[in-house]
Amino acid sequence: MQKVIHRRRKKKSSFAASFLVALLLIICIFATSAILMLVFNTYVSGATTIGETVRERFGNMNRQAYGSTEPHEDECNIANIRFTPPSTYHLDAFFSQFGTDIGIYYKNLDTDFVYSFNSDRVFFGASLNKANLALHTYMAAEQDYINMYAMHTFTAEDWWGGTGIIRFMPAGTRLTTRELLHHSIVYSDNVAFRMLAQYMERTGFSYRNFVDELGANPDFIRCTYSHNTSAEDTALWFYAIHNYLESDSRYGHYLRDDLLNTALYSHPYFTRGYTFGGDSDVNVQFLHSSYPVAQKYGWFNGAFNTAGIVYAPSPYILVIVSNMHHGAHELFEEISWMFEEFNERHFRFSW
Repeated sequence: MQKVIHRRRKKKSSFAASFLVALLLIICIFATSAILMLVFNTYVSGATTIGETVRERFGNMNRQAYGSTEPHEDECNIANIRFTPPSTYHLDAFFSQFGTDIGIYYKNLDTDFVYSFNSDRVFFGASLNKANLALHTYMAAEQDYINMYAMHTFTAEDWWGGTGIIRFMPAGTRLTTRELLHHSIVYSDNVAFRMLAQYMERTGFSYRNFVDELGANPDFIRCTYSHNTSAEDTALWFYAIHNYLESDSRYGHYLRDDLLNTALYSHPYFTRGYTFGGDSDVNVQFLHSSYPVAQKYGWFNGAFNTAGIVYAPSPYILVIVSNMHHGAHELFEEISWMFEEFNERHFRFSW
């Protein structure tokens, strides 16, 4: 009898212990949930809306690009994601060593987050404006102001030294508008650029009016073939290029392919001092990335520039303009990887 009673007491004690353990687990779960909710609410209430931050700091650029600070109704607006903008102190510290010799503009295209340094400082644009003229030409073609397959004859008067390969062709060579655009972007061909600019002038499709409509700075136009620029102004151009490439256009894929395959013809005349490769076309990456980059470079005495759209999982625009020249390749490569790491760290979203 005593053994039976003892077994019953043992069962009751075991049940009571199990009940207490279960009760403690439930209490712990509720307490943990309450703490997590408190932390989450604190985080959300303390965070800022990146779209509001960008519009407050760079509303002027957004007005220029869109006509207002509100996103276009057809766009997938995720700029209102609430999150804490990343710290950029390390970027400021790095670029401050160069003083006024460099201008930077970075824009994450998913969030509109912008980092800039000396973004309004004026530099000589060199061949960056070949991308501007290309956009102008393609937009005119989209509206049937010009013929993409019109023929143009290369003459002695069109000759221009520097980059490009048309100047090595015999006078009388005929090229289409599309071929001139290809040479102007891929080989940064000065002759193609000159022939395109003259063609566009003859059509009456005003480049200056196009600059005004875009919201870029018309005062940067020195002449038909020469431009000043700033990091911010170049970023505006490449944002317009990005929008064109993403639109339902007839010819945008041509421009995208050319910008993704910028090359340099390795002729000793303009490659002395550099080791780009042999005597054939080589891919020139002033803006480096693990991802495809639609870019245009430009350099001249006292000017070394690049700008592009980096097709990372969260894409971004990066502009580097400077009054540097020789030896800037390594610096531009370092800056490129710096911003890729920054973008990967802070803007890898899972949709």
